[in-house]
Amino acid sequence: MASLPIVHDGFGSLVPATTEGPIDARSFVMTASDVVGDGASQAPWRGRSRQLDREVGLDVRANRTAALEADGKGAGWLTQRERGAVWLIRLTAFWVGVLGRRPLRIVVCGIAAYYALFDRVARSASRHWLERVHGREPRLSDIYRHIRCFAQVTLDRLLFVAGRTSGIEIGRTGTGALDEQVKTGRGAFLLGAHLGSMDAMRAEGQEKRLPVSVVGHFENARMINAVLEGLNPELSSRVIHAGQDPVRLALTLQERIAEGGLVAITADRIGLNEKFVEVDFFGAPAAFATGPFILASVLKCPIYLVFGLYFEPNRYELFSELFADRIELPRRGRQEALEEIVRRYAARLESYCRLAPDNWFNFFDFWESGKR
Repeated sequence: MASLPIVHDGFGSLVPATTEGPIDARSFVMTASDVVGDGASQAPWRGRSRQLDREVGLDVRANRTAALEADGKGAGWLTQRERGAVWLIRLTAFWVGVLGRRPLRIVVCGIAAYYALFDRVARSASRHWLERVHGREPRLSDIYRHIRCFAQVTLDRLLFVAGRTSGIEIGRTGTGALDEQVKTGRGAFLLGAHLGSMDAMRAEGQEKRLPVSVVGHFENARMINAVLEGLNPELSSRVIHAGQDPVRLALTLQERIAEGGLVAITADRIGLNEKFVEVDFFGAPAAFATGPFILASVLKCPIYLVFGLYFEPNRYELFSELFADRIELPRRGRQEALEEIVRRYAARLESYCRLAPDNWFNFFDFWESGKR
């Protein structure tokens, strides 16, 4: 049982809590810079990109080096590798396809019980989160329910990717705004978090033929990604790898937006050497990366918040809301404006967390993530 991953990253991979999520904007956010919008020549673009890299504190090589030296605190969550064996993941996917969802809920309960009883890191992280959300010391049964929620969402991911969603109810709260956005032919930027299942939202996009692309680092989850691509070969065409050449990456991102596509990232984690601001989150200062929001300002397109919350036993509720028609960061008061934007994001994220606290899948001390 210990071979299954701990934390669902929400977009591109089933990975431990310490592996990079769909995107920690440090590796490409500001390399998009002037490629978006003005069609500037490559040389000026590179100069501007370096300037913005310094401003935001994004340095790919420095991050890779620092990741090797991480001490387990804060952004040290980047360094853990994918757990398990590819044959076991393939076997799980096979039985999910053969038996369906309901019989395997017994397996989910067993996995959750194992982690709740024997995985000290997962148990401690769950306890800290639940205590902060509920204002009381959680019982072991609360921790078990939290981990069980994650385990079920992880299993359901295989079904969403394979397009086998019979037996799963999907509610669509507020997704109409995003539907209307797509009809305009204009691209949009989607901000999510490690909350619930973004695969439920992506499955909805596939059903409605919405062009959703996911940007992220997937090197640390090659096994599960190979399995997922086997279940749905089209998946790879909607994945944008952040580790590629920065110029090509930025051009790809620009093209997806210009074609009316939706580009999705998460904005609730920070990376090594990535600049961040601390804002209130559940009554205490928490660090949020500024990179995703600076990227949003560079792309000059509408920004939506998107969440897919899971409610036992078989229901997902999809939420989307317009966060901003466009993010403007003035030269004067830029930092203050940025902090206010991040504060708004954190406040909305907290609201969605309160709707379904067990959907929080950051299994590390979130309030310590900026202390390094």
